[in-house]
Amino acid sequence: MTVTPRICLSFDFDAISIWLGTLGLSSPTYVSRGEFAANVATPRILDILEREEVVSTWYIPGLDVDTYPEVCKRIRDAGHEIGHHGYAHESPTSLDEKAERDVLERGLDALDRVLGVRPDGYRSPAFDLSENSTRLLAEYGFKYDSSMMGNDFQPYRCRTGDVINRDRAVEFGRELDLVEVPVSWTLDDFPFMEFAIAPPLLMPGSIDTQGLADRWVSDLDFMVEEVPHGVFTQTFHPQAIGRAGRIRILERMIHRAKDHGAEFTTVSRVAADWSAKNPTVG
Repeated sequence: MTVTPRICLSFDFDAISIWLGTLGLSSPTYVSRGEFAANVATPRILDILEREEVVSTWYIPGLDVDTYPEVCKRIRDAGHEIGHHGYAHESPTSLDEKAERDVLERGLDALDRVLGVRPDGYRSPAFDLSENSTRLLAEYGFKYDSSMMGNDFQPYRCRTGDVINRDRAVEFGRELDLVEVPVSWTLDDFPFMEFAIAPPLLMPGSIDTQGLADRWVSDLDFMVEEVPHGVFTQTFHPQAIGRAGRIRILERMIHRAKDHGAEFTTVSRVAADWSAKNPTVG
C-alpha cells in the first residue's frame, strides 16, 4: 500500500521578541531585524505558500501579535494554523511556576484579543521546557507541544514528573494527554543562518546555506524512504529563511516534498490524528 508522506512546514514568527526575550538585545539595529521579519520576509513567505497551495503552522509570541497585528491577521486569514510561542520569547527554564503561568496567559490573551484564536499547540521559545511546562500545557488545555526531540519523525506522549538523578537511573514520570510533535535543531534555520553577538553567546551564522539545504533534503528523503508513516517537521524563522536568496531554499523544500507526493498539513492535524490512533491509557 502506498503511503503519502506528511510534511509540516512551521514558522516561528519571532520578529522583535527573539532579540528582546531570548538574547536581551533591544538596540535599534536588532529591532530593525524584527521589522524585516514582519514587514518584508513574512509577506514574501506567505506569497510563496499561497502560490504553492501549502498550508503551514505559525508559532507567534504575544508581543509580536500585539506589535504586528495586520500581518498576523494575514497569516490567520490564509488558513494557516497559529500556535502559542510565549509572550516576549521568554524561555520557561528561567521562570518559576507563577511566572510561567503568567507568560502562558499573556500569550493566550494576545492571540485571542488580536486574532480570535485559541491555539491547540505550543512551541517553547528556544526549544526548551521547564519541569512544570508539560503539566501546565495540559492544564491549560493544549493538545500538543512541539519543542522536544525524543524522536525525529514520530509523535509521542509528553510526560510530567521526571526525576533526573545523577547517581542512579533516571525515573520517568507519567504520560499526559498531550502529544509531542518533535523538532530538531538540525532542521531549524536560525542557528545556522543568523548572526548575533550577545555575550557570552556568539552566533556566527552565514554558513554554506546551500550545503545546509542539501542536508535538509537528505533528511526529507530519508524519512520518505525509511519512515513512511512519519511526519517531517521543519522550523523556519522569517528573518532567516525570508532574506533574499535564502527563500529559494524554502521553495526547494516545497518542490522536493511535492516530488515525493507529500501532503502538507498542520502540526495540529498531525497531533490530532496520532492521538486518535494512540489513546491514553487509564
